[in-house]
Amino acid sequence: MSIIVIDQSPELFWFVSNSLIADEIPLKHFKTAGTGEKFILQELPEIVIVNGDDKSLEPEKFINRMRNHVFARHILFIVVTSDMSVNYKKNLLIAGAGQVLYRGIGFSPSAKFFNSIVKWFQTKNDPDPQIFDYSAVPFTADADFTSYGRLGWLSSTHCMIETNIDLNPGQKIELKNALFSELAIENLQLECVEKNKAGRYYQYSNSLMCKIISKDPPRDADKINSWIGKNKNISKHKPIKLIYFESDPNYREVIKNVVKEDKRYCVRGFSTLDDIENILETQLPHLILIDRAMIEKDKTKFDIIKNFVKANLCYCITYALQDNPNIEEFKKDYDFALHSLNPIDISLLESMLVKLEIKLPPNQKTDPWKVYFNKHSEYSRVTLHAQCMIKELALNGASIILPFSINNFCACEIGCNAFTNADMNRVQFFRCFNSKKLASGPIHRLIFMGQNTKDNENLKVTIEKITEFGYDKWLVGDTTSNKTDIKN
Repeated sequence: MSIIVIDQSPELFWFVSNSLIADEIPLKHFKTAGTGEKFILQELPEIVIVNGDDKSLEPEKFINRMRNHVFARHILFIVVTSDMSVNYKKNLLIAGAGQVLYRGIGFSPSAKFFNSIVKWFQTKNDPDPQIFDYSAVPFTADADFTSYGRLGWLSSTHCMIETNIDLNPGQKIELKNALFSELAIENLQLECVEKNKAGRYYQYSNSLMCKIISKDPPRDADKINSWIGKNKNISKHKPIKLIYFESDPNYREVIKNVVKEDKRYCVRGFSTLDDIENILETQLPHLILIDRAMIEKDKTKFDIIKNFVKANLCYCITYALQDNPNIEEFKKDYDFALHSLNPIDISLLESMLVKLEIKLPPNQKTDPWKVYFNKHSEYSRVTLHAQCMIKELALNGASIILPFSINNFCACEIGCNAFTNADMNRVQFFRCFNSKKLASGPIHRLIFMGQNTKDNENLKVTIEKITEFGYDKWLVGDTTSNKTDIKN
């Protein structure tokens, strides 16, 4: 675990250092985005903390650029800012910020809360439920739920989306997207047909193939089909999914440039073999490249690759940056893989590409009646909407019940009229901290994103009043104490 702070002045670094004084976590401070970015791509720290008020940094663009880098996608960003406008928070969240913390005159997040955030980020997929002091009060209210995702491809009747919402086949959700708005397609819903049968391109937990349901299906299908016919030139399909493992930061850039010479690969890179089983299950690669020096350090991890290759349409190539006297041993012990004497070159990749393109099943090959959206296309962005029920409210978050599950760390907006009774904005931003199953369905515990001083104080007052008078009385404003002094 390592953390860096990017800020022109030292104050933010001092705050982070004091908050983590009891933890032995390496910290580094960089004053410019340029020096910070260079270190990030070399060392791949787990957490990057940035000053959101630094105009030279342009936090939204910086985070988006890093989160789209082949190796830096896993890095979590914390933005500390005095700008708590709804649009700024939302843009940071969509760009990939893990948390937004308010810093105003005489106020910063408490050291304890910041420390809890860091501990959460260390184990975000399965956090300790006791990390945060979650003293909740009843808060039963109908609310609107919104989360985010990406549109991978689109046909006249179906589409593929990536999201942290966990729909099962048959479940439905409302969708909004710039393209469907342009085509005036109304009352749009998606019905999940198939889950996680394709590897994820973005940093989401689930890929869902969905049926498009709309107000006028035949007419709307014709609209989409017509648009696809006129816009095939924007389609960007990369049917071969490749992942590679390389710990040497210099060679990571070399191999990245080699791979990028061929635009038919969808590429993801990793600097360690940590969490390799989850990586393989999520990415579902067709080709794996791995430095043999990494295998030598932990051969049990290579057995996981062996099992995956034997169960899927996937090839594996090992290579060496230096002379490797054990290559014959590798050929004997790991005959499922191709072992190259030299570093990876484009001719070797091209030969593997030809083999894979022949063997790809029809549903993975490029379909001329689909449009595959580039990650930079405005049409690739989607928002997903549903009704939910808020059950609890706490100083650092809330608990909600949805008609489906969401994954840990799912970012979302919750719109609720009852929030305005607490003198808060109707729309609040959250990330899912953890979930537990109840008889009525899963309940999801959320942590606020971007709470400012006013929101924090209003929450304290609200929780105190609900504790004293009960939720129902608080909701109708009946919070006048009924105690009277009895004088003899």
